[in-house]
Amino acid sequence: MALVPHQKAPRRERNMFTSSDDTAMMKQIQATHAPDGREFSVKPLLHIVEDIFLRATNVPGITDIVQHQGEHQAQVDELEEKALQNGFHETIEMLSYNINKISCEMSCKCSGGGDAHATTVAIFNLVSNYSWDEKVVLALAGFAVNYGEFWLVAQLYLTNPLAKAVALLKQLPDIIERADNLKPKFEALTGLIRAMMDVAKCIVEFKELPSQYITPDTPEMLTATAHIPTAVYWTIRSIVACASQIMGLIGMGHEYVFPSP
Repeated sequence: MALVPHQKAPRRERNMFTSSDDTAMMKQIQATHAPDGREFSVKPLLHIVEDIFLRATNVPGITDIVQHQGEHQAQVDELEEKALQNGFHETIEMLSYNINKISCEMSCKCSGGGDAHATTVAIFNLVSNYSWDEKVVLALAGFAVNYGEFWLVAQLYLTNPLAKAVALLKQLPDIIERADNLKPKFEALTGLIRAMMDVAKCIVEFKELPSQYITPDTPEMLTATAHIPTAVYWTIRSIVACASQIMGLIGMGHEYVFPSP
């Protein structure tokens, strides 16, 4: 019998978790928060992450992938120039180790359809020393590495022998050649990724509100600030869900595309 990954939890179970464990869950997340006071500018990293998502999700099929290769080289050059002007390469060098640790955590924990909350907590432990806006951007960057690598192989599979060999090891050809069958899944992933990016941008912009015009102890600011950890948690939890879907595709081949009844 073919494998069908990631069955949904019963509605009743999900409702029980939401109603009874939300406070305890957020206390657990808050307990991982131990910022060391060091900060970095998150926007350049967020721009790179967004660029990866746009290039990876802006192609509906493999034929279109091949036809669109090379069209955005000018945008790549512009992105690199901005990074150099902002001195961002030094920041990336500082963050790359943690980004790769997050990427590896997702690859390992999301491959077997494990506990999404436990994986989310593990990621929070990896970014415990960062502020809330930095946590969510780093988690997005870790996922972007895996997501970008998946689609990079897909984009080069038909034209690059190395990509084809890697695709064969990961059993991607069946998925690539039957991309239309998986179009609803990819569209759902794209929609969730856009929502995650929207939330991340709001969190970053909220952090950058000019303090000279806004009093931090106003009721509105206090309420908004109190909701930031929850927003970060559910964004990273959504990242884990997306990573599970992508990792579930790798190695599933024909069985994933055509599951048994």
